[in-house]
Amino acid sequence: MPQIETELLTITIGVSKKQCMVVFVVMLFAVGSLTLAIRLPTGMEGVRVAVYKDSGVLPDSASALLNMFRWMNAEANYVNATEIQQGVLDDYDIVVFPSGPANEYSGTLGIAGRNAVRNFVARGGSYFGICGGSEFGTNSYLGLFNGYASGAVNGSGTKIIPLIVNIKSTGPDLSQEPLTYNILYWNSGYFYSSNTTYMSTVIPVTFYTQNNKPGMIVCTYGNGTVFLSFPHPEYEEGSTRDGAEQFDYYNDPDSEWGLLMKVSLWLVETSQ
Repeated sequence: MPQIETELLTITIGVSKKQCMVVFVVMLFAVGSLTLAIRLPTGMEGVRVAVYKDSGVLPDSASALLNMFRWMNAEANYVNATEIQQGVLDDYDIVVFPSGPANEYSGTLGIAGRNAVRNFVARGGSYFGICGGSEFGTNSYLGLFNGYASGAVNGSGTKIIPLIVNIKSTGPDLSQEPLTYNILYWNSGYFYSSNTTYMSTVIPVTFYTQNNKPGMIVCTYGNGTVFLSFPHPEYEEGSTRDGAEQFDYYNDPDSEWGLLMKVSLWLVETSQ
């Protein structure tokens, strides 16, 4: 898995006693030599992301996820079931399954495609699932998470609801995140397992205010890592940068993309 590092660029500028240099953001006056340190953007440069787009995938969810990972500076591309069956995931670090019916994903991929995804994660890849894509990662289908997704927590339909951030996470560093985010809910459930020993190794990312159950989790599978989210943090409601229009009628100033970048960095850095 690629190592994500923050690069530091150091520029040395010679300045005489009577000279000054204006540097866009900061105006600096000095005598002698001046060292200006510029920190380059921190992101997912060098990380390759495959966003699944085939039968059943909700186009706006796929578009929002593709644009989000490109915003993170990852190399993100769409892949389909046939390509996965033929081994395309060998060229990627993360595979993303957007919102859509998990049973249709299962049928379209077939045994060969499902095994390709499992093997990809077991060998050190990362799985990123949203809504139906998260259910696809549970024991109901792929078994990357040794548990299941519940039914709707807060009634049917779509709405914006607050979720509590696990700022004490022992996985992704969420200590500087807000205590809550307003996130799109769409018949969303939580994740659970009857295996309490296993569940103690699963790290919640967010909790529902209704029942304190995890709506987003991270865990490991073989040498790889897994992120599952039943709610929809991929959408930027009221913004055009996600390339999706479906939920732009909601007034939600929160953006969860920064949170998801921290999760994604943890995924690739923790995979072996």
